[in-house]
Parts: sequence; structure tokens; C-alpha cells
Amino acid sequence: MADDKKKEADAKAEDGKKKKKGLPPVLLIAVGAALGGVGVVFGVPPKQVEVHVPEVVHTFTPIQHPDLLEFQFNPRAQAGKAYASVSFYFVYVARDDREEAAFEAIKTNWDRIRSRVLELLSNTSVSDLNAENGKRMLAKALVDDLDATIFPGKADEKVAKVSEVLWAKWILQ
Repeated sequence: MADDKKKEADAKAEDGKKKKKGLPPVLLIAVGAALGGVGVVFGVPPKQVEVHVPEVVHTFTPIQHPDLLEFQFNPRAQAGKAYASVSFYFVYVARDDREEAAFEAIKTNWDRIRSRVLELLSNTSVSDLNAENGKRMLAKALVDDLDATIFPGKADEKVAKVSEVLWAKWILQ
């Protein structure tokens, strides 16, 4: 029996020596953590931070064009001859970043503007001009015609929009 106990003690000692030949568990945990960290650094894409840029808010500014449009014309009359002389400024509304483009469009189309307005005035009858709301109706027609001539296109694509006619002189004989 003593021999059996001695053999068992020797066997346990040999088993202990065999276990000592492997890596200790603390070292295995440290190596695993290091390899896991490297895997995260190279395997996971970097986090992207989104910076919110405030949306630019454009203002719409009414601008009175500095040049006076003056016209002497003969409106249509049923009997006899009629003479009219009118002059006016026009106001257009442009976004703050498109003011220069709007002014360039006016300069480019200036002769076309004068021609279209003269056609419109010459085709107006004396009775229309003498009516109670004749000036307002003519102003509305001028605004629509000027807007289509200077700033063609769809409403949201336009550089600017003609909004008003300011009368400087109105003579009708």
C-alpha cells in the first residue's frame, strides 16, 4: 500500500509538471485581448462624425430698377386721334444671391423690353386707359409682360420676378 501511495504521489507530480509546460491562463487572456483589439482596429470601419451645416436661408429683396421707361404713343381710338405719354419704373424681386444675374438679364433684354411695352401700349384702347381701373389693369398687363420678357422660365427656376410698376407720368389726350 505504501507503494501505491507513492506511485499516486509520483503520478500527480508528473501531471503537475506536464501542465507547467503550457502557457498560463493569464497570458492567454492578455494575448487574446491584444489580438481582439488589433482586429477591432483593422476590421471595424472608422466612426464618421456628421457635422450639421446650417441651411443657408436666402432673402428675397424688392429692387427698383433705376432706369425710367418713357413712352409717347397713339392708343387705339374709335374716332379721331388720341395721344398718350407715360413713364414708369418697375420693381423686381430677386434672391440675395441672384441680384447680379437679374440685373444682367435686364441689361441684356433692355431693347426687347422697350419693344414689348410699346406694342402693349399701342394695342391698348383709349376707353381701357380712361376706365376707372385702367391704370391698374395696364400695370398688371405690364408686370406680366415684363416678367415674361426679362425673366423667362418656370417660377422656381427664374432669376427674379417683376412685381410692380411705379408710375412717374400719365398723360392721356
